[in-house]
Amino acid sequence: MWFRGFQKYGARRERERGTSASAAGLNQVADFDPVRPGYAQDLSSRRVIEFAYLPGDEVLILASMDGQYPCWVSRTAIHDIETNTAVADAALFGEFSTFTSLHPRLHALMRDRYRRRFYVSGSEIKTPFDYGFSSEPDQIRYWGQHMARSISSHYRRIKELCACRELDGQYLGFLTSYVTMLQSGAGDAVADYQRNRPLIQLLTSEDYLYVSDNADIRDAYVRARHEIEDLYNTYMSIVR
Repeated sequence: MWFRGFQKYGARRERERGTSASAAGLNQVADFDPVRPGYAQDLSSRRVIEFAYLPGDEVLILASMDGQYPCWVSRTAIHDIETNTAVADAALFGEFSTFTSLHPRLHALMRDRYRRRFYVSGSEIKTPFDYGFSSEPDQIRYWGQHMARSISSHYRRIKELCACRELDGQYLGFLTSYVTMLQSGAGDAVADYQRNRPLIQLLTSEDYLYVSDNADIRDAYVRARHEIEDLYNTYMSIVR
């Protein structure tokens, strides 16, 4: 099977770096009440690797077959490339028998975060960035390293976007007005949601504000996203 070859690359990376034991020790999946998946978990066919930026310049990395039953959960420093390469190698190429669901504590940890996913299917990997990783046989072994470096460099880039919004403090006023707009509905959930679609699209595209250093901007953005979630849930409960 194609993934057996990928596991070979991962095992080679671990031997070269001597980090397999330390990476395995970072997996906290057992801390979130292990469960038996409701369907077969075939990690040899596809995997999803998700990352979320946490406060304190940390990154949460999860691996699963489809996002429903994580088999890897770790928290590490965003810019620790060596450790995160070992984590990514383990998440990409390792074998797992312990799974958790989206446990309430894990869900709470991931809520209100900047999150992105890598999708591994067949012999390809789809990245959340505007560039990909080579699937040439001699390059697959470097996916973990590329992932670790990309997570670090992407964080720096979205911090730069945050700095543009934080400049002179004017954007906080816009965010506060956006929250008020989302809250001021006419009592018709369908019409309210449709009327706010352009604003929802704008705000959704600015999820980098989850990592803003300005606590007021960050908190206002979280409030806006909660309002969007409430509008959407009410809208869907009617149109379904």
